[in-house]
Amino acid sequence: MSRTISVVMTTYVGDEVSELRECFDSLVTQRRLPDELVVVRDFDLPSELVAAIDDLEARADFHVRDVAVDERGRGHARKVGVERADSEFVAIIDADDIALPHRLERQLAFFESNPTVDVAGGFIGEFETSSGEIRAVREVPTDPGAVRRMAHYRSPVNHPTVMFRRQAVVDAGNYRHMEYGEDYELWCRLLSNDRVLANVPEVLVKVRADGVIARRQGWDIAKREIELQRAIVETGFYDWKIALLNLSVRIPLRFFPKRLLERTYRRYFRS
Repeated sequence: MSRTISVVMTTYVGDEVSELRECFDSLVTQRRLPDELVVVRDFDLPSELVAAIDDLEARADFHVRDVAVDERGRGHARKVGVERADSEFVAIIDADDIALPHRLERQLAFFESNPTVDVAGGFIGEFETSSGEIRAVREVPTDPGAVRRMAHYRSPVNHPTVMFRRQAVVDAGNYRHMEYGEDYELWCRLLSNDRVLANVPEVLVKVRADGVIARRQGWDIAKREIELQRAIVETGFYDWKIALLNLSVRIPLRFFPKRLLERTYRRYFRS
């Protein structure tokens, strides 16, 4: 039986059109093309970004769905994308990321070889100015048992690399209306329902590293960390004892000076 893949992407006001087009280029040159791309976007998306979506629709050898939503929030947008997807498998990508040519082919083969796995991510290659110059690799555990253990203290799957069985995510309640950590909360909800998560041991997506640290600093992120831990406790995956331990590490990090935070991430979270 032929397996089908929907790629779900969200794009917003503020995204760079050149980066969006580069992401689209990485999809149309996949060795195994997706069967469809679902682009979930703001109603008031700038005209140059809408034009990029229209251009892709005209040249792509797969169906492109342009879905406009009037409610802000990445969790909501991803939920809509999964609901609109028609395929057995859903792959997530962000509008400024670059999928390696073998990404979809490799993940589909992984699922075929591992029929009990419901979610499969992979490694990320981070770059600054040139996508050909990888600065660091964000590795994650590959074995399902190690993935489950990591999920007790941080997200065990790199979200821009993930592919999952659509029905498994729908059955678990899909993404929730969250602006921060919507992926981590979903993984914990799936794990609490005894779903199996794993990672392919290779780089599947290249992402821009610039601006990542700035988005992880300050009071706003600290407050969202508390909300995220509360949401994960509500999934039943772990209790408040573990959540408070996580917050005792995560909250101080949000107030580290930028350079110290960069060094911390490079030393403990990158290879």
